Amino acid sequence: LVMLLSRSLGTKYSHRGSVISLSKVESGSVIIDPISITLETMRALFSCVNCVVVANSLTCSGLSDYTQLVQLLGQLVQAVAQHGPHHLPAIVSGHVPFTSASLPDCMRVASLAVLQACAEHKAGGDLALLSSIHSVLLKSCTDQLPLARRLALQGVPALAACSAMEIESNCVASLSALISGVEDEQCSAVSLTALRGLVSLLPQVPPNHLHPLTSSLALKVRPFFESSSDDHRAAAISIYSCLARCADGDHKTSYLDYAQTILVPVLLHSTSLHLPTRQACLDTLTSLARVTQFQPLITSLSSYTPAQGFPALVAKIVSCKCGALIEMYPTAVANAISYFKSKNPMLRCNVVSFLAEVLCYTQDTEQEQVQEELVSAVIQGMVEMLKDQDREVRKLVSMNLGRVVILSIKN
Repeated sequence: LVMLLSRSLGTKYSHRGSVISLSKVESGSVIIDPISITLETMRALFSCVNCVVVANSLTCSGLSDYTQLVQLLGQLVQAVAQHGPHHLPAIVSGHVPFTSASLPDCMRVASLAVLQACAEHKAGGDLALLSSIHSVLLKSCTDQLPLARRLALQGVPALAACSAMEIESNCVASLSALISGVEDEQCSAVSLTALRGLVSLLPQVPPNHLHPLTSSLALKVRPFFESSSDDHRAAAISIYSCLARCADGDHKTSYLDYAQTILVPVLLHSTSLHLPTRQACLDTLTSLARVTQFQPLITSLSSYTPAQGFPALVAKIVSCKCGALIEMYPTAVANAISYFKSKNPMLRCNVVSFLAEVLCYTQDTEQEQVQEELVSAVIQGMVEMLKDQDREVRKLVSMNLGRVVILSIKN
């Protein structure tokens, strides 16, 4: 019935027949809507097996595209998982054959929507069934249809709900599928699903399996920091927070090297109006602080609230004088200069506050001073920003330019 439903999408009428009465024969046409008939049949089927709640879940205002089909099937599976989980094995086994790449797109989408929803709801608590669903979804992560790939990738993180043995056996294949999804150039929805999948799965992956993948993963998600999509950026930043759990022993130095490349964008986006991005930045900064094991920094970040504003955040971080961060300052200053040209006024404001605070610390010491060429570039950039179109940017530059110039003259 689900396959019939999927193949009826976009077909308003599929058949015209004759009306036959006992009194006379008429040639009038009868219009049949296959979608309505299929839905009524599915409702009747679940009602017959005493799953009235499931039958009532099969309601929709329209069913004309894949998005509506996926949503409807998600509602169906959710209802079955909650009110009739004993039916899930039969539903799953009936849909697995229709994930074959040789079948029409509509059938693959419908079957993967069912399997993905089953995985999302943990197969009603049946871990053996969940494991089998996960294996099928992994095979479909390379489907030629972007929507099919997205559905498969969306179900892959369900491995986290499986047994420890299953996670141990399948985490590498799952991570590889998600990392490949991150690189999907055909559909941004696929890459976003893969990024979010990594955020969900990484905390459950044993560190020994994650260490060999950390370097490539860090490099592949980094470009999304500059993405025009806030959702992509938030997920990519969150991945760096997840990777911090592997920064133990000999791997601490490697993580700090990665952190050095992302410190500036994470800081500058920490006041984003996009709540997931803001939270991802603050979580990542907190994770970085824990990796440094520098208690004053950990304490300062835990006391920060977004209401205090960006200048307060930078002041807290710099005043802690964390050695690991101080070593990052020269690279951070060099990376920050490019944000003078950002089209986002928030980033331009934040970079002025960041550079002023960092340079006022580094240039007032003898050991941690930033190169004169970088300081000159910062001053030149600030001078040009006195003509910025945004009033708040001009105000911050006016407040901080003098501090930086005075320190540069002293040195």
